[in-house]
Amino acid sequence: MSRKKFYETMNIMKNTEEREKMNVIIIILSGILCASLGQVFWKLGMNAVGAIDNFSISGIVSMFLNPLVFLGLLMYGLSTIFWLIALSQKDLSYVYPFIALTFIIVLLLSKFLLHENVGLYRIVGTLIIIAGLIIVVNT
Repeated sequence: MSRKKFYETMNIMKNTEEREKMNVIIIILSGILCASLGQVFWKLGMNAVGAIDNFSISGIVSMFLNPLVFLGLLMYGLSTIFWLIALSQKDLSYVYPFIALTFIIVLLLSKFLLHENVGLYRIVGTLIIIAGLIIVVNT
């Protein structure tokens, strides 16, 4: 095999590995987005249901009959499917740290969609989470 052919082969292998890594990341991010949206739908649904002060069958039924709570459950179901696909392709120790992204997405959605108060400490904590995720993903 010529030197040129060897380098071309190595470059193709590298590009294939990079594509596979990118595909897994897209799958993981899809799952993370679904989980984050599921949280927002649950919150919106529970805002409509109201505070549950005691554990009762009627309270549970009213939760699960709320369309937004049900939509949140569907989003979590989709998230689980994406997650299982990612786990079939990569190590758990690689995939799991991406869960940290839910903190970031939920923080942003809480601020801009739910109009919740997001203080400085929550923002700083989220930035620390981002830094940790960057370290893990690049290893």
